[in-house]
Amino acid sequence: MLRNVKLEEAQDILLSLTTSLPGETVPLLQALGRVAARDVYADQSLPPCPQAVVDGYAVCTGANRAGAGYVVKERLSPGKTANSPLHSGQAAYVATGCDLPTGTTAVAPHEIARLSGERVVFTEEILPGDNIRQPGEDFQSGSLLVSRGIRLNPGIISVLAAFGKNNVTVFRRPKVAVLSLGGGVVSYHNIPEPGQLRDSNGPLIAALALRDGGQVTNVEVAGGESAAGLKDHLENLMQQADLVITTGGAAAGAYDQATYMLKNIGAHLLFWQIKIKPGSHSGAAIVNNKIIIALSGNPAACAAGYHLLAGPALRALQEQPPYPKVLSATCTNSFNKEGGPRRFLQGYAACDDKGWNVTILPGQKSSMLQSLIRANALIDIPAGSPPVEKDQKVSIILLYS
Repeated sequence: MLRNVKLEEAQDILLSLTTSLPGETVPLLQALGRVAARDVYADQSLPPCPQAVVDGYAVCTGANRAGAGYVVKERLSPGKTANSPLHSGQAAYVATGCDLPTGTTAVAPHEIARLSGERVVFTEEILPGDNIRQPGEDFQSGSLLVSRGIRLNPGIISVLAAFGKNNVTVFRRPKVAVLSLGGGVVSYHNIPEPGQLRDSNGPLIAALALRDGGQVTNVEVAGGESAAGLKDHLENLMQQADLVITTGGAAAGAYDQATYMLKNIGAHLLFWQIKIKPGSHSGAAIVNNKIIIALSGNPAACAAGYHLLAGPALRALQEQPPYPKVLSATCTNSFNKEGGPRRFLQGYAACDDKGWNVTILPGQKSSMLQSLIRANALIDIPAGSPPVEKDQKVSIILLYS
């Protein structure tokens, strides 16, 4: 087991042991937010044939002067197709989106049309190709619609529906189990007794995992369980989940349970303790090809550990890019601590006409929850840095915008 490792070393170890989950087929309307497990190609052109862009008259003509008349052969309502082709000097009324009769060279908007019996006259010039949506103008047959590894958004759902894709193959959602350790920790829906506190980390990790595409199977507390009870508890979670995340008990104190619990189930400890703050008391293990990530019990440290370790692993299980965007931003306020290990501050990032800026949020102690309410970025402060000054350029990890 490696101890006191650099962050990147810990991340590399986790990703080297993480492989994408198998695919499954789901109904199209249940696929939003899921990740495509295979490429999807257009099996026809869209549109498949020439179509009208406007309500008006399909005509068969070359370049034509205003005032020319055409014989109206038929009127096509939406969903109807022509009975026969158009010949020179003939027209057919069409609605927007209608398939055009063979022989159509242009579509004249109804606003410039003047009917006189069975003939129509146009008050403006009509040019070949006007108001015609050409075959394959949107998508050519055989073109790539969706790439493997793309998260499906509403626009992609619309495109797949246009091609009649009733189902889509996506990566199975990773099953995530969360276990909070610590003798004084009780479930968040319980009333704590003196000396106890409600578990806020379990719901935090569950919410983050859901946002990253995970399927949360369990959010449980193992407060004062015996060694045998902890062993059974963890083994049960391992059977139900692809990834287990524990929080608390990861330090080296007399009452810290995480390393003992992992060794007790025969897990191989990969690394323990990372050269960052907050979140230094984090580690990982593997047993039966399943990864367990142990995070600090302090809320801000737990959040940072999730973003830096668990989140990347969870995304990699779905063949997503594991790491969030790293940007340069201007700091809108100051932070007076200097030196020490590499530090990740909770920040609120926004983009304006001058570029990205970030505000260091109040409540930066690892034991505090306050900063998590607004935080959408981690500010990466290198080890040994002087205090952060207002208007200083800093590196941020954008968690979500």
